[in-house]
Parts: sequence; C-alpha cells; structure tokens
Amino acid sequence: MKNRQKQNYIYILGIFCIVSLLSACDINDPLNIDAETLNIDLQTESQTINIGDTTSITATVDYTGDPTVLIYEWETNGGRIVGEGSNVVYVAPESAGTYMITLEISDGNVTKRENIRIVVDIGNAIVSMPNRYWHGNTFTQSLNFRLNVDKLFRDNISLRYEIIQDAARAGAFLSITINGISVVRNRAIGDVHPQDPVLITDNVDVSSIISSPGNYDLTLTIDVVNVMENAWLLNKITVIGVEGNIAEVQ
Repeated sequence: MKNRQKQNYIYILGIFCIVSLLSACDINDPLNIDAETLNIDLQTESQTINIGDTTSITATVDYTGDPTVLIYEWETNGGRIVGEGSNVVYVAPESAGTYMITLEISDGNVTKRENIRIVVDIGNAIVSMPNRYWHGNTFTQSLNFRLNVDKLFRDNISLRYEIIQDAARAGAFLSITINGISVVRNRAIGDVHPQDPVLITDNVDVSSIISSPGNYDLTLTIDVVNVMENAWLLNKITVIGVEGNIAEVQ
C-alpha cells in the first residue's frame, strides 16, 4: 500500500513539474528564443530638391541578428530609385509635389517599413498659364508663342504642357514644333464623349533644340475631329531648366 502511495506521489509530482516548466515557457516561443529586433532610420541629403534633381537617401539599420540575411525593398510614388541596399539615390520626377519614399526590410520573419517625404519644387523654369482656347472654323488650329531664353541651368531642358479637353466630344491629334522642328507629332489626345473635362499632360525633352540662350518660336497645333467653340484649352506651358519669358504671338 505504501509503495502504491509513493508511486502516486511521484507521478503527481512529475506532472506538477512538467506543468511548471511549460508555464515558464513563452507559448509563442516554446524554445524560449527571442525574435530579432529591427529598426530603421531614413535620412536624406536634402528634403527639398528641384524637378529632375537627385538626392541621396541613407538607411541606418539597427538589427540584432545577422545583417547579411536582410532584404531591402525601395519604392516611391513619384520619381525613381537608383541603387540598392542601405544607400540609394532618389531622382525627382518632372512634376512638382511632395513624394514618399518607402523602405521595407525583412529577414524572412521580422519585417519593418519606414517612410520619408521629399518636396520637389519646380526650380528654374519659364511658366505660362495662357488659359487660351484653340479657336477657328477649321479642323487644324494652332497657337503660337515666342519663347525668350535668357539662361540655361541644366543640360536636359524639357517642355511640359497641360491641355484640357473641355467641350470637345471626341479626341484630337497634337503636334508641337520649336523653330519649325517637330518635338511632338500627331499625338492622340482626349476621349470620346467624356463625362468630365479631361486633363492631358506630358513632358517633352527639347534639349537638342533649346541648347543656348535666344529666341524660339513655339507652335502647338491640334487636328480636331469636330470643330467646336471652347473645345480645347491650353492651360499651362512650362519650360524646365531655363529662365526667361514667353508670350503669345497673335
């Protein structure tokens, strides 16, 4: 009888010890091994840059594990990222605004994301907002401007246009020339029976033509499908990378 009581006692004591050991363990980490910690700090050379310019971005990573297993993934909602790893270069887009650059780092188990915002200004540019409709009773209509360039600030000069399809119920074809040299040829723009006005924008590299200070003749021509009053509105013209002025030639 005493031997059986002793055996029961040992059995109960063994169960108690097992339960005590399990309660001392982390349920999510039964081997009692802590997960690695990962933190990111993003720093940029300049948080405000001009259109088309660049800035370096450096990630300082605090990681308790083996850093060679880390995977870096960069992304941005405007512009582009050049490079990889903890040091990259951000190339600004050709449109002013505030853009977010995101870095995600993972070791396969732990993942961390960090963001940094960069403000892109227009910088040196000639900006004109003529708010001028193409008028006429012909299917080919042109707007002419005299562009006076006083100084160039970069090698890659670009022309940005913003056109609004207003009353037009069908598309058109856009052509642009500078000093008679074509920079846009018969680009299809607009929609058929849009519910709301359509904004058409683009950037055109004109470095091969605007390569020095001087006067330039700029012509924007549309070939329309249907002739209507107040159909197409030239909202904005921007020549990026130069200083000077622009005026419409009637």
